[in-house]
Amino acid sequence: MTDSTITKSSGAAPASERVPVGRLGVHWRSGAARPATEDIMACGLVNAQTWVDHSFWRPAALWAGIAGALSAGATLEGIDWRVLALALILVDVLWGSVWRLAGGRAHLLPLSPRTLRQQVWLPYLQPGSPAARVFANDHQDLWPLVFRAGIPAILLALLVAAVLGVDALALTLIAVAITLLGWTARHTLQDVPVLLGSLMSIGLPWLLIMQQLAPTAEASVWGVSGVLVAMWVLHHWGEMRILADPHDAIAMLLLASGELAICALLILAQAPLWLAGVVLLLLPTWLAIVQGRPVGRRMQPLWLLAMLLSAMALSQVL
Repeated sequence: MTDSTITKSSGAAPASERVPVGRLGVHWRSGAARPATEDIMACGLVNAQTWVDHSFWRPAALWAGIAGALSAGATLEGIDWRVLALALILVDVLWGSVWRLAGGRAHLLPLSPRTLRQQVWLPYLQPGSPAARVFANDHQDLWPLVFRAGIPAILLALLVAAVLGVDALALTLIAVAITLLGWTARHTLQDVPVLLGSLMSIGLPWLLIMQQLAPTAEASVWGVSGVLVAMWVLHHWGEMRILADPHDAIAMLLLASGELAICALLILAQAPLWLAGVVLLLLPTWLAIVQGRPVGRRMQPLWLLAMLLSAMALSQVL
């Protein structure tokens, strides 16, 4: 037996070499591989993150839902708080998640690289297929985002809406249709129409909460409330445009039309005190326009208060 043979047989095994123990092949090593952090953190089937988007005090779906509750004449004693809470989560959090899909990947939270690398194994989605060429102008990771982000968001919104009832389910389907329309417009017109965003932010949330809290309201109440909702959708449309361009004549026309119609509605409802409050809140916007100053986001809390005040006025006079 040579010295080399003796050295090989008596020497210790390398630290990286696995040492089997018993018949099961179990091995021990000091630096055992750990699961990836991504796998450890994935405790839920559907993941979600919540954050306050832009300013909290601005016209948005949550506040539009509260305006709908005020216009329905809901009282603290008569409100079903569980229904109201679930409906507000639907219109603000879940519908908001669905609507962000229209903006594309840039408006979604980033997914892990491993998720984006996963392929959808359908023959008509493979590279070079007709469907792949249709979506060639979008990101290559479109379909992983659709299946990982789009479908879960829509299904969760439909599930919560189904708990609230048929009307909530129908409005959720309308929200999904508006999202698809916005996504299509972004690809064909290179921009998402502002009106669609106003419907998602003001119109649909207001109507859903009002329907949940006042399902047996008279037709006249729904008619007047519908006019008020339409005018605030018009106003929100103008708000978004004038924040982007302080000299936008169309934005000024939208703001003026909406405000004049709201004031006329309060006059017909014989609510002069409420009218005075709404006018005082809307006046600073026009003072800024007349003085040539930009209408900044500092006006948004005033618009929000005016919206809530008009909704409260409507519930008091009807």
